[in-house]
Amino acid sequence: MKRLVLITALVLPLAGATVPTIRAVAKETTDMMDMVMQAKTPADHEQLAAMYDREAADARSKAQMHKKMAEDIRKMGGPLVAKLHYDKHCDGLVTSFTKAAEEYEALAKAERSMTKTM
Repeated sequence: MKRLVLITALVLPLAGATVPTIRAVAKETTDMMDMVMQAKTPADHEQLAAMYDREAADARSKAQMHKKMAEDIRKMGGPLVAKLHYDKHCDGLVTSFTKAAEEYEALAKAERSMTKTM
């Protein structure tokens, strides 16, 4: 019983902390969608391109962080690392974040090309 109370005491504050984060992401996504749907001027499209550039840079940064983590985990080694394959988890995230960065870069390029045709 004490163990359940301790686990609950540790997990509930963490769960509560994620709710504002989820709301912030949902609002940011809605704002981004509104910007995309309402973009009419070259300045609007340049603003979107800059936003996509920031997202790409953030994704590349996260990819680099996970790449380094995977390397450090491999250096550390040991039976727990071999059993749980944390390095493979990081490798997957590197792939995902790199792909996301490429997608954001393509969106930024597309937005900039729209400013030239207006």
